[in-house]
Amino acid sequence: MGDGNSSKYSCSSAPETLEWVHAIHQFLTPYSFLINAHVVNFFTDRLWESVDKDWIDCLRNEPVHNLLQIPSGVVQEHWPPSLQQFVATLSSLVLPRHQAELQSILPNIVINSLDSVLTQGMNVKKKHEVEVLSAIVDSVANSVRADTIVDVGAGQGYLAQVLSFQYQLSVVAIDSCSHHGNITNARAERIKKHYAAQMRKSGYRE
Repeated sequence: MGDGNSSKYSCSSAPETLEWVHAIHQFLTPYSFLINAHVVNFFTDRLWESVDKDWIDCLRNEPVHNLLQIPSGVVQEHWPPSLQQFVATLSSLVLPRHQAELQSILPNIVINSLDSVLTQGMNVKKKHEVEVLSAIVDSVANSVRADTIVDVGAGQGYLAQVLSFQYQLSVVAIDSCSHHGNITNARAERIKKHYAAQMRKSGYRE
């Protein structure tokens, strides 16, 4: 049994991070036909037949607890060398999962709890992600005096709208799905109406 959970890569600098990203891309490219396939196509196109037959024959008879250890980089000595190398390489490319101490990296960061208006449609996990990420973006944007934030792959606009309404940043949200854009615009209008109503109640006049 072997544990390949070690990495030769680092995110200590931009060039090192880029090297890591390129290595991940190079590793994944040969398997893109599996990664990009819908589940139904896996069966209708018999995609499993494209996987190394020695791997299939080996893993088919493995105990479940051995299979569950593959994501951790644990291999078995009787596995084909190519499969052992695959798992070892995969493990070496895993990004670090330890939690960073944000205050040591961004001393001025302030993570605000978002109200129910801005978090409409978010589950608890998404709310936490947006609260933390929006605070990070705001801190970095202020430190470099950024005029505009571009959110590429904005999805339904959760992050972009928090940056705009909560942190008063200028944001351009981009997503390839027009349906997401429609949802984002509809949410933005609801949020605007809510805050406009709150301002009227407080007696604010433009």
